[in-house]
Amino acid sequence: MKGRGMASAALLAVLALAGCSQVSALAPVSGDAITTLRIAVDDVLLENDVRILIAPKCTTAAEATSCTGSTVDGDPITVTSPATKPQRMTVKVGDTVLYDGDVDAIVQKAAEATP
Repeated sequence: MKGRGMASAALLAVLALAGCSQVSALAPVSGDAITTLRIAVDDVLLENDVRILIAPKCTTAAEATSCTGSTVDGDPITVTSPATKPQRMTVKVGDTVLYDGDVDAIVQKAAEATP
């Protein structure tokens, strides 16, 4: 019995470690530019410890995508992303720019993060 218990514990440890590597290999899956933008915006807000009251909602026009939301302190969250390749964005909370750059860089950084 003692050997079986140790074998079970070893098996659980192996499965747990395998799960960690699988989780770290997962990347956000998106299909279109607005979904990728939303993922990147969420990552920027999380990285900057922004406490969100209303999550940014995005709308797209021919020349750009814009997103608006608010923090728990009442500050507006604004995101602008011109319809360019590569996709870029500017994320602001109030008057403070949290990020101004490439959307794919944020998504890639999140995909490479270790748990």
